[in-house]
Amino acid sequence: MNQNRCVFLMGIERAMEYRVSFFLSMLSAIFPIVIQVTMWNYLYGHGDAAAVFGYEHEQILLYTLLAVIVSQLVGAGFEGEMNSDIKMGGLNKYLVRPVSYKWYQFFSFTGQKVPRLLVAAPVMGGILAVGAWQGLPLSPGRVLLFLGSLMLAVVLNFCIFYCIGLLAFWLTDVDKLFGTVSIVLTVASGGVFPLDIFGGWVEFVMNLLPFGYTTQFPVNIINGRFGWERICVGIGFQAGWILLFAWLGEWMWRRGLKRYVGTGG
Repeated sequence: MNQNRCVFLMGIERAMEYRVSFFLSMLSAIFPIVIQVTMWNYLYGHGDAAAVFGYEHEQILLYTLLAVIVSQLVGAGFEGEMNSDIKMGGLNKYLVRPVSYKWYQFFSFTGQKVPRLLVAAPVMGGILAVGAWQGLPLSPGRVLLFLGSLMLAVVLNFCIFYCIGLLAFWLTDVDKLFGTVSIVLTVASGGVFPLDIFGGWVEFVMNLLPFGYTTQFPVNIINGRFGWERICVGIGFQAGWILLFAWLGEWMWRRGLKRYVGTGG
């Protein structure tokens, strides 16, 4: 535990090491918000968009703001480091020492989330305060379930990208793949727009897949879209997908080590 605590603190230090880069990455979230708000304002200002998408104008704007913040909080980024470790031999230092590579990456990943959380928390609090003033059904229970779901979303997204990072054992260079996968999963998670606006079989399939449980599901808890039964089922899905990807990660790790050459480092 002392080792994991040190890695966690190192993650915080790494996030704040380049402060300008950190704050620029946070400010970069403003641009997709401006683009999406402009788009939704246009759509809702020209026709009965609420009947088409199933969201009132205020609801879709609230979703947009919260989804961008949640995406920032659960987003990965360590998969590039995993690729470098595997290809350049940096993994050697973890194999010859009593260090679990998975837990090292996990605690470093969660440590780097702390500064983002400190910046995002007051912003999200202000957004929810305005939403509550406009009739958002907030309650202590809903807030607690949102926070619990958000923590599970962070763990789930880590497990997904940990498995993606382990593909470096089999593929020559996966740097370009990471960028493509990250964009696709951002859309599939509901980080750009709520996927339930499509309805029908699309909504059904996305409710079964793990990606929506990293962004859309937590947001729909706090914005009042989901009832208590749906929340409980969704949290069960989050836990189930975490267990599945954790098992898959262990399997890929054991298989990948048999292919690992260990040159360089």
